[in-house]
Amino acid sequence: MSNPTIRDVAQKAGVGIGTVSRVLNNSPLVNANTRQRVLEAIAELGFRPNSIARQLPRKQRIHNIGVITQPFFSYRSFAERLRGVQTGLNDSEHDYELVLYSISSKPHYQERLASIAQGGSVEALIIIDLELSEAQKEMLRQAKIPFAGINHLQNQDWPCIGANNVYGGRVATQHLIDLGHTQIAYIGDEFFDPFGFLTSRERYQGYCEVMNEHNIPIKKNYFAVGHHDYDVARMLCRDMLAQESPPTAIFAMSDIQALGCVATCRELGLRIPEDISIIGYDDLEISYHTNLTTVQQYLELSGRVTIEYLIHHLKGGANPPAPLPLPEVITRQTTGIPRRIAVQAASQN
Repeated sequence: MSNPTIRDVAQKAGVGIGTVSRVLNNSPLVNANTRQRVLEAIAELGFRPNSIARQLPRKQRIHNIGVITQPFFSYRSFAERLRGVQTGLNDSEHDYELVLYSISSKPHYQERLASIAQGGSVEALIIIDLELSEAQKEMLRQAKIPFAGINHLQNQDWPCIGANNVYGGRVATQHLIDLGHTQIAYIGDEFFDPFGFLTSRERYQGYCEVMNEHNIPIKKNYFAVGHHDYDVARMLCRDMLAQESPPTAIFAMSDIQALGCVATCRELGLRIPEDISIIGYDDLEISYHTNLTTVQQYLELSGRVTIEYLIHHLKGGANPPAPLPLPEVITRQTTGIPRRIAVQAASQN
């Protein structure tokens, strides 16, 4: 479809034009599921926000900034990062449009990058949770398209903005150990990913490092990974708790998966945190409302920092992007001391 309109987006997402407008303007009045559908429709259609306004007379031309990612729209973390990008655009003094590119495979990814580099459709590019080969980086540099990655802390030869996943895995596990837990399970995404998405592996690495430092055995039956999904996490948690010696604490690699574990535990009649502790990762808005203990990784801030860096770069600035704060545990009501320690403490009193 050429030059899709806001009406096309609304029709594809099954919402009104006003709802699409509110999503584009980061209105808090749109729920997460509706926002996700609208973002999916925008990416699939290749819609450029403010495209209607492009037809109006302007004193300066519009600048396009692209965002390319694999289809992570079911990840609430993606929406939070994108919100930060859009907020940064709204706050800028120049007139920018955000163009979303969703890719489905590595060949498709290469095709998209080549099209962007050759077509001159954007003046800067944000890459979310995708790697860049040396050839791809050189292609973008030759095209004079500034680029930056989000959640790519391990890459040091191109601008990357992201929280340290290994450190985040460490502080999550340390929090549980500090409470007295030694039977700690890990539930996360599958490690293998064709796009090189390493988040689950890195957070598990942090978990393993801290367990080893405290001489706590890492049990194979306390490890479960699967598709990034609430219901999958519920199933993995149910299998974990069916063991003869179930864990007393679970570190889930995302808040959505942690909330799936919470639901399963409550279905089984377990009290949280008296019978089992659960910690997530992301600090989404829903985590605040559900009192979930989690690891904050500054999702919206990462989007803002990235877009501010690119806009500054386009204006001639040479400073590197500002680093994000280190992940930190936000303690709420789903973690506590193990029951055996609580019983001992009560008997001593």
